[in-house]
Amino acid sequence: MGKEMIGELELNRIYQRDCIEGMRMLPDNSVDLIVIDPPYNIGKDARWDKFSGTDYASLMGEVFQECERVLKDKGSFYWFHNDMKQIRKLMDLIDSDTNFIFKQFITWNKIDPGFKNYGYVQQRLSVDSMRNYYNGFTEYCIYYTFQDESGLERITKDFLKPQNPFSKYLREEFERAGVSRREIASLFPSRTGGLTGCVSNWLNGDNVITEEQYLKIRDYLKGKYLRKEYEDLRKEYEECRYTFNTAKVKEDLRANSNVWLYPPAKKLGHITPKPVELIENIIRHSSDERDVVLDCFMGSGTTAVASTRLNRNFIGFEREPEYIMLANQRLENICDEQAEKELNREGTNVE
Repeated sequence: MGKEMIGELELNRIYQRDCIEGMRMLPDNSVDLIVIDPPYNIGKDARWDKFSGTDYASLMGEVFQECERVLKDKGSFYWFHNDMKQIRKLMDLIDSDTNFIFKQFITWNKIDPGFKNYGYVQQRLSVDSMRNYYNGFTEYCIYYTFQDESGLERITKDFLKPQNPFSKYLREEFERAGVSRREIASLFPSRTGGLTGCVSNWLNGDNVITEEQYLKIRDYLKGKYLRKEYEDLRKEYEECRYTFNTAKVKEDLRANSNVWLYPPAKKLGHITPKPVELIENIIRHSSDERDVVLDCFMGSGTTAVASTRLNRNFIGFEREPEYIMLANQRLENICDEQAEKELNREGTNVE
């Protein structure tokens, strides 16, 4: 079996490259999901977390623009930070220099009575002489796509609107049946009996017709037109929209919330790791199996590990060689675990 490629790069590998240099090797519109944990510029490590204000803004501005270029129209973009002053400036950069559309501001709360760090947290926050100004155990994840639910932004104009299967099919069928917009609009009068613009909105792709409205028009046309099933059109429409797989809240109450309760990850060779389960939550929601996940600040490989565990492809870049060695070791461990599970499964199926 040949290696899977993304442009000239091999999938499911972490390359030792600067984030910008690496992303410039990726084709346009080539990845389904981007999850990055960039430097916060708070001095954690002088090698990669200490910049002047202008240098940091310049770096992150380039990162955001490259992320915009390589992300598919249906893709999602998540980035982490913990400093609100810098977050505000970075969000302003995104608004001014990219077409990303803000979706959610997520708080990662690292305090919970069930977590092993709870006693330490209690002690640290109880020091009388420490004026911590509510300095807590939180970080933040900011979530963007190219699609606005109101249908007024880039994705409607350049992507979803022209491909909207409802508007295409309605236009074709109305022309075939020889009916005008005005005639169909008379089926859906306003409260005062006047005509509304609902039909024009459907045909222009600005709004989506409901199943009840669709069936009413079909009946009016005596069943000779609009023979496609509404559910089939709805599925086509959903294929044009960004991926978001709603989790079953009964299985994980925190899954769909914008407050995430996850304990801190163990610092095994990296000073600022993210929990694998937290990254898995993002991947489950905003990608499907075999999709490509990009992390251009791969660090110790958490995004790669989470992607592998969930049957996604990944591509990653990391500058520090010791982190790449650590990430590759973690990936080997995951592959060994998966191989062992497969052997055990085959063993139980032997008659």
